[in-house]
Amino acid sequence: MASSLLSTSKGSEYFGHQVYAAVSQKHNGKNIFLSPASIALALSICTVGARKETLSQMLHIDKSNSN
Repeated sequence: MASSLLSTSKGSEYFGHQVYAAVSQKHNGKNIFLSPASIALALSICTVGARKETLSQMLHIDKSNSN
């Protein structure tokens, strides 16, 4: 269980860095505030209702987070 939590923690950290990098690049030199945990939660909720190509794309994002 501990290794599972560590893996989830690393995935969440990676996702947070990726989201921050993308947002900060668009708002260069400005202060930004965001919650990667809230974004990840919203995406996971949306995944429940997603189908076909949309679901495939959302799962691809999830796989890239687990590196």
